Amino acid sequence: MKNINLVANLFDVLKKMDVQHLIVCAGARNIPIVAALEKTNFKIESYFEERSAGFYGLGKIKSTEKPVAIITTSGTAVAELLPAVIEAYYQNLPLIVVSADRPKCYRGSGSPQSIEQAGIFGSYVEFVFDWDIFSTEFNLEYTGLKPIHLNICFDEPLIDGQIDSQLSEEKKSSVELKLKSNRMAFDVEIKIQNPIAIVSELKFADRNFVCDFLIQNKIIHYAEFLSGLRNLPELSPLQIQSSDSFVRNIFSKNVDHSVLRIGGIPTLRFWRDLEFEFKNTPVFSFSDTEFSGLSRPSRLLSIQNLKNVKLENDLTINLATDRLLQSEKNKLLASYVMSEQFVISKLSQHIQQKPVYIGNSLPIRMWDVFSAVSQSTQQVCANRGANGIDGQISTYLGWATNKNESWCVVGDLTALYDLASLGLVPESKNKYRICVINNSGGQIFNRLFGHQKYLNEQKVNFKSWAEMWDWDYLKISNTSDFEKLSQIKSDQIIIELVPDNSQTKSFWLEWDLLIQ
Repeated sequence: MKNINLVANLFDVLKKMDVQHLIVCAGARNIPIVAALEKTNFKIESYFEERSAGFYGLGKIKSTEKPVAIITTSGTAVAELLPAVIEAYYQNLPLIVVSADRPKCYRGSGSPQSIEQAGIFGSYVEFVFDWDIFSTEFNLEYTGLKPIHLNICFDEPLIDGQIDSQLSEEKKSSVELKLKSNRMAFDVEIKIQNPIAIVSELKFADRNFVCDFLIQNKIIHYAEFLSGLRNLPELSPLQIQSSDSFVRNIFSKNVDHSVLRIGGIPTLRFWRDLEFEFKNTPVFSFSDTEFSGLSRPSRLLSIQNLKNVKLENDLTINLATDRLLQSEKNKLLASYVMSEQFVISKLSQHIQQKPVYIGNSLPIRMWDVFSAVSQSTQQVCANRGANGIDGQISTYLGWATNKNESWCVVGDLTALYDLASLGLVPESKNKYRICVINNSGGQIFNRLFGHQKYLNEQKVNFKSWAEMWDWDYLKISNTSDFEKLSQIKSDQIIIELVPDNSQTKSFWLEWDLLIQ
């Protein structure tokens, strides 16, 4: 077999996996693939930096709900995809890594651009297929729920035949697609005693089903931003509105409650407290991922199994205190008008129902508590697989490519992790609004540990970043600047929001006293 036949087999495999988008990071070793792409019908985007390209691919998968392949050259270029592969693994996203490699005989030699590529992603890929010109078998099973790695070893000369989009006479590939089976049959009844629900990331298609379930069963619940159910009027009588801390207070006062988790792994602090302080609290998770999100035993079932839940509820919960706290929170927002809490609330009021991507780790927690609008039909997104701050803007840009106007809200350190991302924006009329909350470092660690050394302080402003990529720029550092948001006419703009850290600290001091 020749290299060109190997490429033809690769293309056939990708087509049968329903891959339509390829993100190409070109180099010398993957030239047999790159040169042949013009004969195919794949949608192709090229980028120079593999790490950003990998996360951009994740955003594409989230948006299109189809697998996306990243094409890399050999050597450390492959290793740059590890963060995106990890994130895809924990989110059940079919990211396909196609890495070009030198012949297998070079392994362990230390020859240039020769590293141990096969197996480099460890347990974070479903399969590794290590093919070369001597391979004769291209059959593989593929669930479509995890990343896979296709490592293609090319011999010299790299271009060794006429480029043709059709398969050669070699044995054609065959991909068997199988659906992941449910963890439990739907006819099994699940009994849950005195539940409080925590609703986290939901697919858009599951929102109405979950909303109806909560209303019909009159379940008191806390809805995170990623659920798409926060602040819905129809759920208001049952929804904890003031803070995730109110959830913790309920369980502190009554140990007989159970946790009913619906959707992705929750963001709120109470979820981590279930490991230790509330380790005896029963937890039932209904999610379409296979991860419980806890190290201790808990029940894990698919979301559709909510149909078979039987609730036994003999406890009442008075939400009057929650409503009082909500009122006090609004007073604090009116008092500290350039606190980070106020900035989040004000920004959410401007964004309203437009699609929004929220980055880790403080912004998403702040958005849960201080976003001020009903989500209704809003499209929302975040990377909550490994909870890292890397690749956030790249993921947003991949997710936003089919949206007329979309917003991204990230912290300053998150933006600094992904400065190369802006080059990924395609030539289009879409409107991209990237909001960077510049609070001079990782302020979430200030609340957690209370020591300056954890903050990773920085004194960067992001105007030069916007200029480098020819984006427009807007700075908001006082209340009157918020009026400029409604005057934006740019297609691509960086919005730097600079809260008053002293106001933020004062807000937290008063708020912490109230919720205790």
